[in-house]
Amino acid sequence: MNVLLFSDLHESSRGLWALSDFLSKNKDISGLVFAGDLVNMGEPVSFAEKFVEEISKFKLPLLWVPGNNDFGESYKVLQNFTPSLEGRIVELGNRSFTGIGGSPASWASEYAGENSLSSDQIAGTILVTHQPPDGVRYAPSYKKQDTSDKQIPNLEYPNSNGAMKQLNNEVRLADAPIAHICGHVHNTQGIGYIGETKVIKLASSALGNIAIMNLDNLEVNFLRLL
Repeated sequence: MNVLLFSDLHESSRGLWALSDFLSKNKDISGLVFAGDLVNMGEPVSFAEKFVEEISKFKLPLLWVPGNNDFGESYKVLQNFTPSLEGRIVELGNRSFTGIGGSPASWASEYAGENSLSSDQIAGTILVTHQPPDGVRYAPSYKKQDTSDKQIPNLEYPNSNGAMKQLNNEVRLADAPIAHICGHVHNTQGIGYIGETKVIKLASSALGNIAIMNLDNLEVNFLRLL
């Protein structure tokens, strides 16, 4: 079962049409996972509406979290289409997904992205966040780390006010997500590990970047559409 991963469209019509064209030509995609930032500073709402209209054509489940730019009426448009992953677990294929949204600008309103699950609930899921975990957010590529100590130090996620909060001082391996999909930093992508958690860092889809993930084995292929 293959799902399409994308992030940071930032009201790019060119990126949206490329995404739509790819979906129309690839019928083996079973779901969409979006890591946030559909628009810029909550605007324009018309792009959020256009996105929903275009994605609806493919009748695929959309799993998403808001980025730091997705607030106000645009956030409502997405929520009305399908609720975000925040504060809940959604089953897709043989995997469980949950998510934590990016922080909106401090003056934003109509944002409900402060809900998240505890670390024991996140255990074994595929976690989707807008911001990358601490330590890999600006790295263009990663190498697998030694996991002999069975600990995952400094596994941090964004909370609703923009700070990076640590779920536990030392997140036990049993409490960790099996994979972590994230975006936010536009020009870097790659696969890395925090302990045994597979980190899938997505580059901006406004620049034509997407990825395909096989849910059975969690293998990921990065593709360029533009």
